[in-house]
Amino acid sequence: MAGLKGKTVYVDLGSESVNTVRTDENLIRKYLGGRGLGVKLLSELADANINPLSPENPLIFTSGPLSGLAPMASGAVLTSKSPLTGTIFSWNMTGGFGSELKKAEIDALIVIGKAKRPSYVKIETGNIEIVPAEHLWGMNIRECTEALEDKGSVACIGRAGEKQVLISSFVVDSIHSGRGGLGAVAGSKMFKAVVVKGEKELSPSAPERFRELEVKLSKLFDASPVLSKGLANYGTSVFVKLLDYMNLIPSRNFTGKKTLFADLLSGECIKSTFKLENESCPGCPLGCKKRIKGAGQMFKNAGQILPEGVILPEGQILPDYDSLWAFGFNLENSDLTSMLKADRICKDYGLDPISAGSVLGAYAELKEGIIEANELESRLFEIGEGDKLGNGARQYFSGLGRKDLSMDVKGLELGGFDPRGIKGQALAYATSTHGGDYLTAFMVGPEVLGRPVSLNRLSLEGKAGILQVFENLTAVLDSFVFCPYSGFVLNEELGSALLLSGAGVEISPAELLKIGERIYNLERTYNLKTGFTRKDDILPERLFENEGENDEYGLSRQEFEAALQEYYHYRGWDEEGVPGLEKLQELGISF
Repeated sequence: MAGLKGKTVYVDLGSESVNTVRTDENLIRKYLGGRGLGVKLLSELADANINPLSPENPLIFTSGPLSGLAPMASGAVLTSKSPLTGTIFSWNMTGGFGSELKKAEIDALIVIGKAKRPSYVKIETGNIEIVPAEHLWGMNIRECTEALEDKGSVACIGRAGEKQVLISSFVVDSIHSGRGGLGAVAGSKMFKAVVVKGEKELSPSAPERFRELEVKLSKLFDASPVLSKGLANYGTSVFVKLLDYMNLIPSRNFTGKKTLFADLLSGECIKSTFKLENESCPGCPLGCKKRIKGAGQMFKNAGQILPEGVILPEGQILPDYDSLWAFGFNLENSDLTSMLKADRICKDYGLDPISAGSVLGAYAELKEGIIEANELESRLFEIGEGDKLGNGARQYFSGLGRKDLSMDVKGLELGGFDPRGIKGQALAYATSTHGGDYLTAFMVGPEVLGRPVSLNRLSLEGKAGILQVFENLTAVLDSFVFCPYSGFVLNEELGSALLLSGAGVEISPAELLKIGERIYNLERTYNLKTGFTRKDDILPERLFENEGENDEYGLSRQEFEAALQEYYHYRGWDEEGVPGLEKLQELGISF
């Protein structure tokens, strides 16, 4: 039966010790699990001024209270201090890793220290050990995963993480990659992987009521066109046609206004060209990743998007929108084959595709040229092997005196949603505790897709108050470890009901949002202690350059600054964006 009966595991690679304690139930009630629990543990274990690549910076893997039990809740969250941004950073690791952690009765796995030799952590129910990994060191993701997958779900780093490339990440089961440079943290520890296989059967506390809520959730899923008609049928490439129509796909390092080949990379075109099958996370009805079905054949109309004679292999997973943007639209590259290769290289080396594509787009602008399709592959191999471009756009171009070329917030490169035409998303980027991460509040949902509510994307008026609610709710969903797209149908009321019937934990909807607010304020406070200030809540200067020329393609600095101050007001922070003692006491944060 689910509930608050899990454990926290401390693995010290330096001393080769493993210690297990019962997770504090009060901590779960205040922070739920996932992102919230990870952030709280990091704030207790790591001084804000810690060097992210030092042995003392922990990597914290956390499951959620409903991981492996509720639909769209099979993942885990990885939290650490990011070497790319210097901020606190949490990544929602989709896939089945969190389900296995939960079946092993683990709420949190905390890895500290530096191993004397390459090592990985193997978890089976009742047994956790540090295992030598010299035979795995030097392997990329696919090879390492194949070597370990018979032992359970695998989260590992590739060669990029080993070489401490700052845009590297863990990859789960060879498919699900992340952001923030946390792969470099693992590389600095000589820490290759975690493989986990749990055996405990998970069952809800109130089975009948829980099944009723599952049926309700299924109906909400079916009633959501974004989920049931869009993502389920086409994957995230379903966004392409609409974003292009609204002129919201940034190109040429955010200097171009319109792509000329968006229709060819749309979900509709891709689905009409290839035979596809869904790649689903455990317990998820979406299957938003699409895998090619049918080996060694040419596909209908493939000549539109593939060079003549190219045959794609069976089982190839098609790129998500992030990779289509990063290696396609951003680089003005219409060659789908090169995008497939680029996405595969990133997944195999453990590189964040958004950051990799962004830094290459800025590099092309620096050289006043473009990255040719045949050059893209070699550039990514170089980054994966430790080229300085892998330090991220801000660090690399600041070193050349051209910080203006870096399209980042707090060191994290922006993704493929142009904030000049999605103005609530502009404010969300600026205030994100992770940096340029669109998933800390996916304002594209209400402003472009009209879900869960419809908002005017061309105005910042009234957005400040709404944004902080979305940020709080996202923090809650990340702490449950629901899929990021669950926000189209899940809210605090349904979350509260699922928590009670699934885990036997009673937390009201209002208190859930308070938990989200607590998490966001704790993250903000941690970042402030690292040295971030009000001046870091800003967008790249380029995004303000067309101010006044076109309301659909320019940000007003005055409007942005006014909205930012309004946001601070709604947050209960002072004019410098600092949570006061009264606010921290209200939320029960001692720092």
